[in-house]
Amino acid sequence: MDSGRFLLGDWVVDVAAHRIERGDTVVVLEPRPMAVLVEFCRHSNEVLTADALLEACWPGQTYSDNPVHKVIAGLRRALQDSASTPRYIETIRKQGYRVIAPIRVLSDQGPRSLNGAWRGKSPFCGLEPFDTEHASVYFGRDAAVKKLHAHLEGQWERGHPLVVLLGPSGSGKTSLVRAGLVPAMLAGSATGSARLRACAVTTMDLGALDETGPWQALARALLDWEVAGTPILSGHSVASLTEVLRGQSDELLRQLQAGLRPQHDAGPPLLVLDRLEGLFQAAAGIDVLAFLNCVERLVRSRLMLVLAVCRNDFYPSLACHRLLMHDKEHGAHMDLAPPDADAITQMIRLPARAANLSYGYDASGLNRLDDRLCADAMQAGDALPLLQYTLQALYLKREPGNELTWAAYDELGGLEGAIGSRAEAILADLPGAQQNALARLLPRLVALSIEDASPTSRSVTGASLTDDNERALVHALVEARLLVADRVAGVIGFRVAHEALLRRWPRVTAWVAQHRVTLAAREELAPWVRRWQEGLRANALLLPRGTLLWQSGSAVAAVPHLFSGEEQDFVARSLARIKSQTRWRWAASAGAVALAVVAGVAAVRNAQLAKTVSARELQSRRLATFMFGELADQLRPVGKLDLLNSIGEQGLKLLSPTDSRDELAVDTLQRAKALVVIGEVNSTRGKNHIETATVALVRAYDLLVSMGKAPGVDPGEYYKTLGASAFWLGQIAYDAGRMDEASKQMARYREASEQWLRAAPGNPQARAELGYALSSLSSIAMKRAAWDEARRGFEASLALKLAVLADHPGDVEALDAIASARTWLGQLAHIQGQPTQALALYDAAHAVQLRLMTERPGESVRLRDLGVLELRRAEALHALGRGADTVQARQAAVLWLEKATVNGVNNVYWQAERLLAESALLLAKVEAGVSVDQRAALLRRQLAAQNNTKQANLQMRQFAIVQVGLADAEWAAARNDWPAAHDGASAALRELGTLMARQPYLWQGRELQAHAGLLLMRGPAGATAAPSVAEQCASTRETLQPAIDSGQAGIVLEAWLAARVCAGGAAVARTELHQLTAGGYRPRSIQFLTQFKQGATP
Repeated sequence: MDSGRFLLGDWVVDVAAHRIERGDTVVVLEPRPMAVLVEFCRHSNEVLTADALLEACWPGQTYSDNPVHKVIAGLRRALQDSASTPRYIETIRKQGYRVIAPIRVLSDQGPRSLNGAWRGKSPFCGLEPFDTEHASVYFGRDAAVKKLHAHLEGQWERGHPLVVLLGPSGSGKTSLVRAGLVPAMLAGSATGSARLRACAVTTMDLGALDETGPWQALARALLDWEVAGTPILSGHSVASLTEVLRGQSDELLRQLQAGLRPQHDAGPPLLVLDRLEGLFQAAAGIDVLAFLNCVERLVRSRLMLVLAVCRNDFYPSLACHRLLMHDKEHGAHMDLAPPDADAITQMIRLPARAANLSYGYDASGLNRLDDRLCADAMQAGDALPLLQYTLQALYLKREPGNELTWAAYDELGGLEGAIGSRAEAILADLPGAQQNALARLLPRLVALSIEDASPTSRSVTGASLTDDNERALVHALVEARLLVADRVAGVIGFRVAHEALLRRWPRVTAWVAQHRVTLAAREELAPWVRRWQEGLRANALLLPRGTLLWQSGSAVAAVPHLFSGEEQDFVARSLARIKSQTRWRWAASAGAVALAVVAGVAAVRNAQLAKTVSARELQSRRLATFMFGELADQLRPVGKLDLLNSIGEQGLKLLSPTDSRDELAVDTLQRAKALVVIGEVNSTRGKNHIETATVALVRAYDLLVSMGKAPGVDPGEYYKTLGASAFWLGQIAYDAGRMDEASKQMARYREASEQWLRAAPGNPQARAELGYALSSLSSIAMKRAAWDEARRGFEASLALKLAVLADHPGDVEALDAIASARTWLGQLAHIQGQPTQALALYDAAHAVQLRLMTERPGESVRLRDLGVLELRRAEALHALGRGADTVQARQAAVLWLEKATVNGVNNVYWQAERLLAESALLLAKVEAGVSVDQRAALLRRQLAAQNNTKQANLQMRQFAIVQVGLADAEWAAARNDWPAAHDGASAALRELGTLMARQPYLWQGRELQAHAGLLLMRGPAGATAAPSVAEQCASTRETLQPAIDSGQAGIVLEAWLAARVCAGGAAVARTELHQLTAGGYRPRSIQFLTQFKQGATP
């Protein structure tokens, strides 16, 4: 209003031009009278005192009220108003003045009501479309109206005045035309628009055809064209005009031309064919082609404009008709985009203002209902019908004083709540057979989210609807805007318009609760079925023996209608294969029994030998019970090695003897392999099991060393087991922070791998194992901040793994190893201030892991690896200054780790990683301006409950606690609560100081220290009673010095440079700034670094 154009009564007020217009009358106003007029209009229908006007329009000046009276008298003369019988400005005796004329906004749609000009009736339309009479309260679609108007104008100029407006059901197409476009095209000189206008507009609703069909509906529409009360087509009844339309329309065109001749300057008439899809849904016997041929003759006459409005899921039907596809590439089609945040805000606030409605506050008085509505609407997909329905429901529940209350919104259940009762009412109005069809439709329409077991929408194809009742039910739900009909990849489909329907419709929630277990089994089964279908239904891709197969078989048998035909066939074939395998196993067992009988007879005949063999056989049987090497290999990828816990503890007792003189070399090797598995299992179970793991691994290593490379033993198995025992001993030492011991054991691992490669030069496993050993040694170098040494090791490891992949394309282990090496190299690039290179390496590794996860969907380890990779990607994105992408990556990390821990619920390391990821997400959201108070409190409780004492887990727990604290401090800083921000950052530094004293080269810890240091430097001087800014900066510089000496860059280098300048040191040189940013790093404090003056406070 301050710089735009609006209507005051019948005057157009142009604020920027300082003038008012009415018809041919133009009055120029001085700046002061215009300022007073704008102030009046800003407070329409409010009494403004002379003092209030002086303060607003003569700020900082002292006057009597004489200037106000003088200006108002001048305004009355300009508006041709009278003080005794006012129409614009009214004098309220001994109080002041007020504007009483209606005020309306001007736009391409024409004038629209504002500030109480739509009193006494609802400005909201619920689930009904806005109509022409609602034009003055139709907001938020100005850009779409302007675009549609331009499309019509373009087609008029091209000589083919037909435009097809397309969009999903519930997208607001009809409202856009009726309340937006039509008033814009009928607008006179009030808008000052020189664009194409329409002298008359009529609408034909093809979705509401009666038994007379489309011909009479078209005739009625054309007869409704009037200009100044005079019909354009006179002398016809509906019946006679219908006959003319069915026959040759030349006579009609001549009459139309004659009727339009007096209105030549007013523009052509506009015919709107609303809900064009109704034409294609009409009963058999209607000649659609003949009807469209008639419309085509009208279009080609260039005497009228035609606008067809159609759901985009009927696009295949449109494409069958030349008329509707003509000039598509030149603007004859327009797709209606969903409203953005600004548009939704206008839809909520401006109609309420026009109707003199107000939005209430919550109990605290801090949060207003319209803000909540805007946020909820932006989070809901396809929100328009749901939003309008809720706004109308709020209007009906309004309090005295026309307040839409927070309590009423809560009573409705929020934006989503009203939809459940609406759905039930729609269903109750349908015939019983169509109501019963819902039970058949729901299994195809509803899925269960794997992440949180909540119901989500699936798309139902039109071809899958099996009978007329299902089709009628879907049509009714689409018309009620509860389902959305859309066309994706050439297929017509239907989906729930708002997933709130699945959460708020009692009928659906009861159905989901009844079938929750079965739906969960179906979702778990889905990737297996897709894999089977993509693999040409190969038997090798059927479900293996296991829990999922038994659950799926039981579910299909109990409720087959919840599963598609493909899913039922997949489960049946899987069960049949298992039964066949079982029969073969029984046959093999029978043969084994027969062999055992023969062996027993032989043993009796060789009594003395049997005594010795019996003892060996007993030991071998016990050993075989605990070897479980193959079982461990199967359980390792799915993160289920903890199932071997009790076996491992028993096995350690049985396999303890170190004397192997009377033992075959192959038995000794198998005993060592079993001990390695026991060590691997117990190494991940926490501090109480580390001793068991260490004892098992040391005994395995000693057994193998004393045995040597014996004849008859596969050298690959020998060196692989020898290296594995050394690796797990090194991993235990690494996790405990004993780097010297870790280096010693990993060097043994490398030596065993090198010996294996020398014994079998062409063996890809030997080459890959050596690559793993080099990676392990490089990870230790990273712990010691020997970045260059680590890089050389990882690069050598990657080269070995790439060579393996070149020899064996598609090898899963090689691909996995390559992804791991690239992840490590990405970490090094990030640490050394090269986030662009780091992100490229992470993305390459991420693509490989996603491919492997798709091919092997049951492996929990893969899910965990994807989660960790997303964490690394988020670190690089954060360094690049891509805040929104950082939040998205950390959300993905949490989801992947949550999926992994579903199967690995007892894997405390994975649980600790998940909590660390959640704390990182918390910090990223706060930096993006999102409040996370409730989530932070919940995460603190989870961290407090985590009492695992393993060193690596404790470290992640401390980092997570620090990140939650930094999130609190950042949020305090965002609120300008600098004492709280200072306290939070200082507490984080104290917590990190304890941790870094034990492990000074933890690069993640240094980055968190840098983050906290930068936060302290951002605070204003004197905000706290803490030491001076210079002292704080000096402390930060001293803390980060070891990391700088090691070559760490990125945020650590930024904080160190800022601290140096802040503490009174040398200014940042161009070479230092270049070093900081050359790799893509984006400083947070660039202004601080480049403009800070020595001795000043930041």
